[in-house]
Amino acid sequence: MDELRRKLLQGAAAGAVTGASSFIPMFSAVAQTATATGTSVIVIGAGVAGLAAARRLTREGFAVTVLEGRNRIGGRVWTDVTDGVPMDVGAGWIHGPDGGNPIATLAAEAKARTFITNDDSITVTGVSGNEVTESTFGAGRKKFEASLAAVATRMKRAIPDESLATALGIVDPTVLTDPLSLFHLSYDLEFDSGGWLETLSARNYSDDSKYPGKDVILPNGYKAIPELLAKGIDIRLNTQVTAISHSDTGVVVTAGGMTFNSDYCIETLPLGVHKANRVRISPPLSAEKKASINVLGMGQINKVFMIFDKAFWPTDTQYFGWQSPVRGQFNYFMNYRTFSDFNCLVTFGLGQQGAYLESLNEAQLIQEITPVLRTVFGSSATAPRRAIRTGWNSDPFSLGAYSFAAVNSSSQDHVTLAKPSGSRLLHAGEHTHELYRATVHGAFLTGEREARRIIAARSNGTNRPKRR
Repeated sequence: MDELRRKLLQGAAAGAVTGASSFIPMFSAVAQTATATGTSVIVIGAGVAGLAAARRLTREGFAVTVLEGRNRIGGRVWTDVTDGVPMDVGAGWIHGPDGGNPIATLAAEAKARTFITNDDSITVTGVSGNEVTESTFGAGRKKFEASLAAVATRMKRAIPDESLATALGIVDPTVLTDPLSLFHLSYDLEFDSGGWLETLSARNYSDDSKYPGKDVILPNGYKAIPELLAKGIDIRLNTQVTAISHSDTGVVVTAGGMTFNSDYCIETLPLGVHKANRVRISPPLSAEKKASINVLGMGQINKVFMIFDKAFWPTDTQYFGWQSPVRGQFNYFMNYRTFSDFNCLVTFGLGQQGAYLESLNEAQLIQEITPVLRTVFGSSATAPRRAIRTGWNSDPFSLGAYSFAAVNSSSQDHVTLAKPSGSRLLHAGEHTHELYRATVHGAFLTGEREARRIIAARSNGTNRPKRR
């Protein structure tokens, strides 16, 4: 580390800011500016990817400024607290906490309380309210797994990619009408992937990787992770980036009516924001990158947190399923009472239903969901006192939930999006990881990856980050 610092080349008047003189950092324990002995980096986005990059670079002696358009840190990791209930409106699980998952390590560092969720603790109710027996549930799962295996066999042939819905309809049309099979396709597959059957790539929908271990949640909120990463970092909140100009000599970022100059820039704009061309980049992204942005999918998943005065459901069961007649709507419920005293159930809008839920206000949500609660839990079920839904598709700083493999996309598209643009503009975010897309640990690893790229460039004196 000391050798690296000695090799740091003199930065230009890096990190200089022009604009309102009263502008001050909004979330900084130690406000930093570039000096003649350091190298400056602007990180766009205070989500996990951006914070991971900023923390690594700050610890290596770089002068780092994080620009965040929202009035908070965390990006799609956000714990809202209503009526005292910590609600993870974005990421909710540490998926696969074993095998070196960095988020599990950070949770331990943050001394965050964790709870292992039991995926086998689930009861499933039929569309009319009858409980599905264990044998019937198992048979439905076998049919679901057999249909996916048949799709995999079909896609090994030299045929063009097609949607998973199309492929399933060919290998076993009944799987798309059988209520229990549809339940598995939705809560197992659409939830995990982020996409919906009509848009998922039949060839590559599951070409990512997972860490081992049972998923865990953070009962006091996932916010512990970004809060840990943000310590000591100069973060400018309410500073929306509108333009990035980069060359071999540096980067100029326009944000919040001001201009920021730096030696390097790491942008962590979500895939949805790139799809909408919300930030002007000059020179433009390569045609190869634009093609990958266009072909990859951005999920529409949303959650609904329901708060009740008292529990009317079995408080020791982790999950409740319902064979909803509308695929992806209210078919899965998570029980807060297994890990807290809060009388809260969480349900979901998966696939296209995520966008539909976002069109409803709280009163409409309660009106639609109360009959479902009575079908699943019986006549003792009451309407929720509050029904708080997320709105990731209309959030201008995300424009969707997380990336997925859409028809004609592949893991190579994530590799393409991870490549630097020129010598000074780098890219991070969950959509830039070919193995761990759509995860918090994937986002974290990409931030670390781009930080190491800059560290290596300065260390070897080339100023040019490696392409891989």
